[in-house]
Amino acid sequence: MMREYFQRTKNEAEKTKVESKKESDPYYDAIKKFQSDRFEVMIGKVKFFKVVSVLCMVIIAIQAGALALMSPLKTAVPVMLRVDSNTGYTDVVSPLSNSQETYSEVENKFFLSQYVVNYESYDWQTIQAMNDAVNLMSDSKTFSQYRTQITADNSPLNVLKQNNKIKVRVKSVTFLKPDIAQVRFDKAVLNTDGTLAVDFSQTSWVATIAFDYQKAIKTEGERLINPLGFQTLSYRVDPEAIK
Repeated sequence: MMREYFQRTKNEAEKTKVESKKESDPYYDAIKKFQSDRFEVMIGKVKFFKVVSVLCMVIIAIQAGALALMSPLKTAVPVMLRVDSNTGYTDVVSPLSNSQETYSEVENKFFLSQYVVNYESYDWQTIQAMNDAVNLMSDSKTFSQYRTQITADNSPLNVLKQNNKIKVRVKSVTFLKPDIAQVRFDKAVLNTDGTLAVDFSQTSWVATIAFDYQKAIKTEGERLINPLGFQTLSYRVDPEAIK
């Protein structure tokens, strides 16, 4: 009787152990699968970050190379600004070595400056030479305007006579169009010894000039004054506004 009970109890225990093992197998399988999935996810993340790191290094290398190639193209060019103490006008002073300024522009500025100096200056001893220069550098209409101005009752020729001179200082030449320019200049009245005349104030002006190079030069003497046939087609002078 006791043997049968013991055997039955043993069989039931083994049966319970087997059933318990069967029931626990899916749980352990799920744990193993979860751990395996997490490991694969971590491996995937590591690979992803490796790829991103490589791409970042490639991009940085490309940017560094581009900057190295572009650096010779970035040249700092010093610019000098000139401010008129009387009028406040500001312009850029360009060196002659500036590659953006052509020889034609330099020539134009030279002849425009020479024209204004001859047109606006006054000296009893050289008035005829100035008159001839203005004539050789003007069309007939512009020279007629000059002759009317220089022979007027209030002209320097009739007011200053031999007592004073007018000195012109060109400050800048700027181009509104290729054949139209503005020349800024100062005029000062001097005594015969070159000192400033206290009875006259220095004045600032802007000349607007249209020009070409179609003047007919007929003699060697004329060519010495105007070698390229520069001529003005119109000439207007206005006082420069004081700021």
